[in-house]
Amino acid sequence: MIKRFFFALFALVTVVSTAQTKNWGDNAADSIRCFENYNNFGQLCNSKEYLQAYEPWMIVYTACPQASEVIYKFAPKIFDAKITAEKDSAQKEAFILALMQMYDDWNTYYPGNEAKIIGQKANDYYDFHPEDAVTAYAMFNAALALNPGDVQPLYLNNYFNSVIALYKIDTLDSEGLLNAYGAVGEAIEIQTDDWNRQITTLTEKDTLGTISAREKRVLDINKRLLEQSTKLITNIERGLAPLLTCDRLGLIYNQENFDKHIGDAAWMRRAEKMLSKERVDTSGTSDCTDNAIYYQVAQSLYDLEPSAQAARSMGVLSVKNEKYDDAIIYFTNAIEQEADPIKKAKDYVRLAAIHLKTGSLSAAKSDCANAIRQNENSGEAYLMWANVYASAAGSCGSNVFEKNAVYWAAMDKANRAKSVDPSLAGRADRVIAKLRPGIPDKSISFQFGFKEGDRYSIGCWINETVTVRF
Repeated sequence: MIKRFFFALFALVTVVSTAQTKNWGDNAADSIRCFENYNNFGQLCNSKEYLQAYEPWMIVYTACPQASEVIYKFAPKIFDAKITAEKDSAQKEAFILALMQMYDDWNTYYPGNEAKIIGQKANDYYDFHPEDAVTAYAMFNAALALNPGDVQPLYLNNYFNSVIALYKIDTLDSEGLLNAYGAVGEAIEIQTDDWNRQITTLTEKDTLGTISAREKRVLDINKRLLEQSTKLITNIERGLAPLLTCDRLGLIYNQENFDKHIGDAAWMRRAEKMLSKERVDTSGTSDCTDNAIYYQVAQSLYDLEPSAQAARSMGVLSVKNEKYDDAIIYFTNAIEQEADPIKKAKDYVRLAAIHLKTGSLSAAKSDCANAIRQNENSGEAYLMWANVYASAAGSCGSNVFEKNAVYWAAMDKANRAKSVDPSLAGRADRVIAKLRPGIPDKSISFQFGFKEGDRYSIGCWINETVTVRF
């Protein structure tokens, strides 16, 4: 009996000591009360009983708000359950205001993630008050101004919903709408750069079988987030399509506005991205870089912040002006500075196009291979590779069979393009249709000892083995 008494007393003293060390209240009674209710609401939340968790959570939040950040991490779900269950409109609004205050307290007691938390606050506010887009828009902008990379894709969706709402009532004009689209794009770009880097590294580990269980979860999460972000941007662009025409953009990105924003790197970045954005259709890709102001924007951006994107813009301009040596330097510079492997892959494809244009076919092949190393699902790289091989017809081999066997290699690359990127199937099939007439026919192949299904190794710089087929 005495042993049990001393054991219970020791446990009580331990709890009080630990609690007071971790800010569990100002006195022993508060510490024990907070500690007990902390455990209670934690267990309820782990069981997803968020409504029942409200009372013990509120005790902890009120009496010892600095006890643990867990208090704030569970709070949004607890408040959501409470607000959803509440029938009285006045009381419901009181809970919403309390939720907003909780976010402020979270940043006060646990600073360091202000942008993420303000973004979540703005998102919740807009969910509960979609009629008040003005307030939500201001909150979202505050988060984006602090750190756009911390504002999650889910929150960015509501941000743009609030922007559309303001545009519809003429609170925002077309330029404001496009600036908001630019802000969303910049936020997602920061995040996708990081996700793509991790996906590339972890996919390699997954292929080698050296990935850990935790890394596998991270890989799956990053892929899911990347997919969500892609869908978000696609949906926004679909809605903005009438404003994204080159004619409409020319009304906003013109000499007058350029002169107003000289020295404004943010405006230059958004103007450059809007004008250089690729639009894909059945004939290939196009952009608005023919806009007279694009050259000034690209040059100014490169002078203000010589980043990968700025170098890329100068590369695009150099190609348009047929300054191919300069373009190679700029795109190589962009690749060296770029962190995102997907963007690196696109730059390698641009280099391949230049080398193909100038007749440096071996270099063009190397560029395509480098693009695939950066992004194994780059259908554009495989299509470019097909064009490079097709251009080599007649240059490899000593007879008509050997010289035209490169068309089989080119067709293989075009087939690979639609395999890794089904959206390119139409373009790939058209390329294959153009290549097919060039392959050696049965009689010529037979003359040189080859029949259907045989394998042939192409020499030169191509160094590919193909299957003879007609």
